[in-house]
Amino acid sequence: MDRISELPEELLSQILCAVSLEEALRASGVSHVFRDLWKFYTGCLNFDASRTLMLDPERLLKERDGYVEWITRLLTAHEASTIHELRVRCDLTGQYRRHIDRWIDIALMKSVKCLELDFTPCGSSHRRDHDYYRLGWKFCSLSEIKSLTSLRLKHVEVSGQVLDSFLSNCPLLETLHVSHSKKLENIYVCGSSLRLQHLHISFCKCIKRIEVSAPNLVSFEYGGGRCMELQIDLNYVPQLRDVSYGGQWDMSPLDIFYKAFPSCLATCSQLVNLSVKVDFIVPQIRRCPTLPNLRYLTCEVGSICYPYKEMLLNLLPLVAASPLLHRFEVKLKRMEGDVDILKRGSREVKRLVEEVEKTITCKRVEEMLSLREVEIVGFVGAQVDTMLLIYIARTALNLDKFAVSHCRPHWNSAGPQQIADELEEASLFVHDLLLEIGMSNSRGLIF
Repeated sequence: MDRISELPEELLSQILCAVSLEEALRASGVSHVFRDLWKFYTGCLNFDASRTLMLDPERLLKERDGYVEWITRLLTAHEASTIHELRVRCDLTGQYRRHIDRWIDIALMKSVKCLELDFTPCGSSHRRDHDYYRLGWKFCSLSEIKSLTSLRLKHVEVSGQVLDSFLSNCPLLETLHVSHSKKLENIYVCGSSLRLQHLHISFCKCIKRIEVSAPNLVSFEYGGGRCMELQIDLNYVPQLRDVSYGGQWDMSPLDIFYKAFPSCLATCSQLVNLSVKVDFIVPQIRRCPTLPNLRYLTCEVGSICYPYKEMLLNLLPLVAASPLLHRFEVKLKRMEGDVDILKRGSREVKRLVEEVEKTITCKRVEEMLSLREVEIVGFVGAQVDTMLLIYIARTALNLDKFAVSHCRPHWNSAGPQQIADELEEASLFVHDLLLEIGMSNSRGLIF
């Protein structure tokens, strides 16, 4: 029996608002009331094929046209005057422009707040630049775009002028996320009345300049490849607390971070969180400006392949520039080349301890008294990461937590028992090392 149809209409509306579009459509097959009621759904119209069609390239080729037609039919049949969000995630190209334009038109006419277009290519499929869907000017002049609070574009071609027009005509916009736009060159996010709080720009291979002057901006994230011409100007960002810079693996060294942020960090005195993701660290890096309020620093290093063992110590200028730093996390992705794994109690370990202590004394390194938590992820026990561990243990005297996670070198394949033995050996190595340098507070050590 259809008991659902006996419920009061007010209760049915509340149920509809609490479920996803997929659940509402499924319910239409259970109760005849829902067959038409789903058309008044005002939540997130989520058309996400990333877990279905895009897991099978052959199925995608066969069913993509039907999937696009299905979305168009549903949006055309939808009768609610407003929707909160339209999300489309599928491998779509410019050949579907007519349909995609229609989707955006419908969403804007319904005063959509959050618009997400994610046209990431399926698997390893290659897409030429001119095959990308281009977000055109015609949407910028529509009065309906004033309701937008979030705009997320991935693998969508968009120009800096179009983005500027969206920013000018969307007074409520709080989130702007653009990634993999092939021809985007310059972005100017400027305006005293901007509400923008979150700005994310990544993997736009032609990007040359990002200029930001936004009084309400809280987070800024840039990710991409090695771009020597990139200029990032954070001119007026009094609320900025979180900055993330991520270079593409095999492309971007830490020096590019310093060149891309020539004076930005100096103007971000209120910065609390800083995350830097680079492929490798060059021997000579620029001195970092003082970050008086930085509390959390994360450095992710893609590969360690240099012969000089002091490489990771080049991260320390960032630490030294942060007098109130509370947590420091280092993530080591992989070891390459002739990396010698040290043994417990070896002469090499004692020599490294002496070498680090000499460096601390000669350079008159100040103790990192504010540090309370340190985590080294991907520790192998080579010279390069062992020196960093020694340095931190010698200078961070007030640690409450010192976490070290072991990682086998990628060339060393082993069975479960050997892995367990290596983990135990590495744990004992770190324990003996800390005893060797006289680290009295070993209670916070987690391995």
